[in-house]
Amino acid sequence: SARFCPRERRQGFECRAKADKFKCGIFFENLLGGRELKWIGALPDAIARAERNNVQDEIFPKVNGQPVQKSYFGQWSRKCDPTEANAKCYLLMSQLADDKLDSCKKTVGNLDGDDTIGNQLCDQARRFLQQGKKDISRGVRNQNLAFYSSTCQGGWTAVTSSQRG
Repeated sequence: SARFCPRERRQGFECRAKADKFKCGIFFENLLGGRELKWIGALPDAIARAERNNVQDEIFPKVNGQPVQKSYFGQWSRKCDPTEANAKCYLLMSQLADDKLDSCKKTVGNLDGDDTIGNQLCDQARRFLQQGKKDISRGVRNQNLAFYSSTCQGGWTAVTSSQRG
C-alpha cells in the first residue's frame, strides 16, 4: 500500500514526531476527495537537506530573528503539550502562508529556486492524483493546503490560531 510520507519506513508510522518532540507539516487536504491528507513536507525533517545545500538561512521561517533549528522541535515550556506545539507550528507556518505561488524563490522543495512554488506543488498533486487513478485532464484547481502538527508520537492535528478574525 502507499506510504503516508516518503520516509515512513525509516521514520515510523505517518512520519510522526519522535518522543519528546514535535513536527510541523504541510499537506494537501482532501486532494482525492476522501478527506485524506497527502504529504508535502515537514519541519524539522527538511532542515538536514537544506543544511547540506547551505540554504537554510534563506528558506526557513524565523524564530527570534534566526532560521529555525532542529533543536527548536524538542524545546518545551510544558513537555509534549499539543497546545504549545500548535502555537509553535503556527508561528513557523504562518510565515510561509503568504508565499506567492508564482515565485521562483528558494524553498524547502525547491532548493535551487529553479521553478515556481506553484509548479512544484502542482507536479506533486498530479503525482498523487495519478496514483489515485483520478482524472487530471483539467489540471488542479482550488486545492487547499493545510498545516498540521504532530506532538510526541501523536497523530497529525490541524494547526489553528487562538486569535479570532
